[in-house]
Amino acid sequence: MDNRENIIKKIKEVPAFPTNSFHILNKINEPEAHVLDIAREIEKDPVLTANILKLSNSAYFAGPKAISTLREAVVLLGINRIQQLIIASAIFPLALKPLRGYDLPSGELIRHLIGTAIACELLGKELKQEIPSHTFTVGLLHDIGKIVLGTFIEIDAEPIIKKAYEEKISFERAEREILGIDHSEVGALLMKEWHFPDNLVEPVLYHHDPDNAPQEHRLVTDYVHIASNLCLECGIGSGIDGLNYSNNANSVDRLNLDMRVIETVLSKLIWEINSFMKQIN
Repeated sequence: MDNRENIIKKIKEVPAFPTNSFHILNKINEPEAHVLDIAREIEKDPVLTANILKLSNSAYFAGPKAISTLREAVVLLGINRIQQLIIASAIFPLALKPLRGYDLPSGELIRHLIGTAIACELLGKELKQEIPSHTFTVGLLHDIGKIVLGTFIEIDAEPIIKKAYEEKISFERAEREILGIDHSEVGALLMKEWHFPDNLVEPVLYHHDPDNAPQEHRLVTDYVHIASNLCLECGIGSGIDGLNYSNNANSVDRLNLDMRVIETVLSKLIWEINSFMKQIN
């Protein structure tokens, strides 16, 4: 069995997305769903309720106001944000583990995932552009393939790094040439196993190759691509592969990015991430 086949087989061994969380996410997407009905569904799961309350009390979401009940969180933050927090609470236990294959210590992948999600929203505000609400969710999920490769398989990254540096190619291209697959595709395949919709799967698949993303998903892909690279540039989630990515020039042009926007986002990003991480640690 070759590397690619073995890796795809391993994807099926990753724990399933929590059934109750998936049930609630489906209920949220029902046209007639009411916020208090959603709150009651979440409250049936004490662990999920506690996790959402914990995450919702980060300064980024709640500001200076403390949120003490689940119903208060749903009303104040809105259903889109609650949806994001349900996904975060489901994937963070997997992402907390050290990723030996990528030389990322415990918690560092979470910093990168939440940093990318927050950077997307900060970019949107600075560019005065209303981005789709699921952009934040894609940011949370974009590197989930690293969990499979780094923890469940524990890839030997040395030949990948060697190839990337010697041939001056990107890390994800070196991954594909050595393993037959890269972490973006692994993440997309895992999300398909979890029955996530295409508007989340496709930007994850193309977040290092935004020019080839389907047109209807390209804006989200551009945002996640740039946001992830901004995090890596300031050391957020940069393991052995961290310095071997570069911004896609077309993404920069499509978003009309300039150094003022980038510097403003970076000046806010570290504080926001550190504030959020206090709620997890």
